[in-house]
Amino acid sequence: MNCRGLTPASLPYSEPSVITVGSFDGVHLGHRALLKQVNEYARQNNCKSVVVTFNPHPQEVLQSKSDFFLINSFEQKISLFEKLEIDTVFVISFTKKLSQTTPYDFFEAYIFSKINVKAVFMGPNHHFGKQREGNADTLTRLCEEKGIELFMTQEFMVDGCKVRSTLIREYLQQQNWRNAEKMMGHDLYL
Repeated sequence: MNCRGLTPASLPYSEPSVITVGSFDGVHLGHRALLKQVNEYARQNNCKSVVVTFNPHPQEVLQSKSDFFLINSFEQKISLFEKLEIDTVFVISFTKKLSQTTPYDFFEAYIFSKINVKAVFMGPNHHFGKQREGNADTLTRLCEEKGIELFMTQEFMVDGCKVRSTLIREYLQQQNWRNAEKMMGHDLYL
């Protein structure tokens, strides 16, 4: 697996790519289902599977939730991507300045001008850009403008619950290790 930084000044990545963008804290079962679809599409269409993620996690910079903590370290997250056979991981340094970037400007400066994107996969709960203004509708318009396929994945459920990093954090705070690991699909300590 190839892991590298991504800035507006980065050299373009010319390999035809299928991408997903997110924080991926915990790399839980919902993330894994999304990444599996990215890999499958990439293999079927002779593309590279690409994850674009952030370090540090946006919540660590914005501190909008006082009880926030990471489920996995950055190194553990990268290790999980490698185990899931992602071809390339691009890491964007998340800053307060970046948090003020509009959804359109973010995708233009960091994604479409830097990566040869053929398709984008996004989870149903994904928001991006300044004040989380970007959503499925925003991404639909952006991809249509560029002639890029967009796939919105379904909410992943376990025992009738939506698998989300927020819920896993709640389980961890309650010391409910069994349910946390069940939603993560892997041991807490890798």
